[in-house]
Amino acid sequence: MTDQSPENQTAAGLRYGRISGQVMGVILLVWGLSKLFAAGSGTFDVVQAAYFIVFGLVVQLPYQKLSARAWKVSFAVLCLLSAGFVFVMVVSVMFSYMEYAERGERLGVPGLEGTLVFISLLQPPLVLFQRKPDLLD
Repeated sequence: MTDQSPENQTAAGLRYGRISGQVMGVILLVWGLSKLFAAGSGTFDVVQAAYFIVFGLVVQLPYQKLSARAWKVSFAVLCLLSAGFVFVMVVSVMFSYMEYAERGERLGVPGLEGTLVFISLLQPPLVLFQRKPDLLD
């Protein structure tokens, strides 16, 4: 029989959210590396690839095991990169929209990008509440 107390459910939810963030980090690392080594990459593609790689690595950090000082610095970096990721994804979708418009096509709903934005914005609160669960009360 499992313990279904609210505290255990909350801790499990935080763990699942972090797991989704780590999966996102792996996706960003693979995506960034593939963009970086793609032939004919433009300036924005190289910047986007570098950003994906850095953000993917920062999301993978073991925040629970960091010292207090290292946690504060890495948490601040995570917050900034999460917010910046939204900007990068919006610009990416805008460029894709313009590219499709030039060809006379319509861009579909950016589902993957939207999901990644949601998961990226979820990471700072998850890291915070895993480190300081008393803030949930």
